[in-house]
Amino acid sequence: MKKLINSILLPLVFILLESCSSGEDKIGISLNNPNDFERTDEYIRISLDELRSKFSFVKNYLAVLDAEKEIPSQLESNDGKQYISFVTSLAPKEKKTIYIIKRNNESGKKYQSRAYAEVSMKVDYKLINGKYTGGKFQNFDSLKVPLNHTDHDALFRYEGPGWESDKVGYRYYIDWRSRIDIFGKKTHDLVLKNVGINDIYAKDDSYHNMLNWGMDIFKVGNTLGIGSYGMMVGDSIYMVSKRDSVVCKISANGPVKSAITTYFYGWQIENKKYNLQSDLSIIAGSRLTKSELTVSDNPENLITGFTKDVNCKFFEKKGDRTWSYFALYGKQSLANDNLGIALFYNNNEKTGFKEINDSYAVLLKPDSGKIIYYFCAAWEKEPEGIKTKEEFSSYLDMTLQKLDNPIVIQF
Repeated sequence: MKKLINSILLPLVFILLESCSSGEDKIGISLNNPNDFERTDEYIRISLDELRSKFSFVKNYLAVLDAEKEIPSQLESNDGKQYISFVTSLAPKEKKTIYIIKRNNESGKKYQSRAYAEVSMKVDYKLINGKYTGGKFQNFDSLKVPLNHTDHDALFRYEGPGWESDKVGYRYYIDWRSRIDIFGKKTHDLVLKNVGINDIYAKDDSYHNMLNWGMDIFKVGNTLGIGSYGMMVGDSIYMVSKRDSVVCKISANGPVKSAITTYFYGWQIENKKYNLQSDLSIIAGSRLTKSELTVSDNPENLITGFTKDVNCKFFEKKGDRTWSYFALYGKQSLANDNLGIALFYNNNEKTGFKEINDSYAVLLKPDSGKIIYYFCAAWEKEPEGIKTKEEFSSYLDMTLQKLDNPIVIQF
């Protein structure tokens, strides 16, 4: 498998570093859009270690200039390395230069976030007949899931961690169901921090009804939801249901990127146990969640996919380069209106495709224990939302071209 560069959507190929002739402390990065269509909110991530090896002024206090205007940026950490990231837009075939400049301290501009992640668990509760009754929800940067936690016990606000961009939101059932659901949004605002805050009893939750911001728009049940993951042995799918322990942490939180990392220890499948790390991330302006899975002992497959709906149109595109997708479009939302869902997979990882129970599923072979895929949802009630299958198909085709044609840096 070709080495994949860490980005939610579009990796950089080369980085151009140049000192300004004026002697100012700034670094020029030249970006080139190879496509004949506009690329909006492209995610760019640059290694600070590489910058520091060439420029002594590079510390933790940096800013990014686009056309001499400061744009939101974010410091990220991954596997002990640091990065600076931002999003920018390029016109068809455009070439432009972005500048990274130094700050004297961290008291720089406060950016408006366009991505958010959280995990909110109840405190000050009473455990009555297996239900976490009363109390209040509190956000945590990191937590260990109690061993007795199960579905619909009101321990977690909206049943697990959630993440969103200004386009769409998602949530993950962190109990034995281990599946991913969709929050449809009627606003560009970030809304998750206010979702379900009063749902402190184990009963029908508020977000199952249409609210000012939107609602839970997807029926998951016993399907693969959207982008949920498991393993297939014989004819059986094993979700991450039986496990010794689970730790969940917010690994990034805006303004450009938000991410949730979950560690599943002792994932039991028949007579064998695995450790699984799940990294789910989203970028400002994007509908896509990037899913990066790392599993111990390099099994034959990990499986992912989404819910099947016989009333909706299934379609796919098998790309001739790195990426392909399969998708579903139609009146499959819980609001009984149009919703498109899709999953992008790496051709080099695919080992099979199946229709299992109520799901479409792709089998992916881990490379050194790792796989990467993307999934997305597009609801017609989004602001300026996608409202037809033709529009959704066009959006997916363009996304496929972006994945296969990364932003180029020209020397």
